[in-house]
Amino acid sequence: MRKHWLLLFLLTVSGSQIAYSQQKTKIIQNIGVFAGGSYYFGDINPERMFYDLSPAFGGFYNFWINKRYAVRTNVYYGGLKASGQDFDYSFLPLRNASFSESFLDMAIQFEFNFLPYGYDPRKTLFTPYVAGGAGFVFIFGNPKVANQFVLPVNLGLKVNLSKKIDVGAEWGFRKTFNDYLDTWSPADPSVGLVPPDVKSFSHNNDWYSFVGIFASFKIFYDRENCPAYWDSNDQ
Repeated sequence: MRKHWLLLFLLTVSGSQIAYSQQKTKIIQNIGVFAGGSYYFGDINPERMFYDLSPAFGGFYNFWINKRYAVRTNVYYGGLKASGQDFDYSFLPLRNASFSESFLDMAIQFEFNFLPYGYDPRKTLFTPYVAGGAGFVFIFGNPKVANQFVLPVNLGLKVNLSKKIDVGAEWGFRKTFNDYLDTWSPADPSVGLVPPDVKSFSHNNDWYSFVGIFASFKIFYDRENCPAYWDSNDQ
């Protein structure tokens, strides 16, 4: 009799372990690459979207909390440039202003998916998302700004291409805290008397932005043992 109870106990424990392993299918993290273009908003370019795009690329890492929320980090590299000759300026210093520089953007953000997003394209094919947080940028080729904190906001759409692969598109904005990203500021006394209409939409604090596509690979998740589990989990 004791042997029977012991055998039943062992079968129950082993069955529980199998059932538990069948349910370990949540994505833990993924890593991806980004490619696209970068541009800037400021005194030279106050409002023109996608003006004078420079190549931009980088990588990112996501740690999934659940199907709606994730914490992400990114490192992006790109270029920024502009020339007052591209705009109809009557103010001579601004018309002659120009710059070209590169940047390294590092950010950590909290990401929200508008739709429950998982690992199975048969359940959730795509979702739009938004992310916000804090960041830091290193500027190269600008004698007035070497590095500074930024506020990052990202908008995007991701598609579940397969159990392991995501693809998507992203549009990101970075708010800086000075007016010298373009090396020129109407508040600088050296530029002389500035007309009152010479100002950017961002209230004289420059911004930069990037837009592009990405692909990511899902890693460190537990596979299910039951082939039918894809059709029964998380209904």
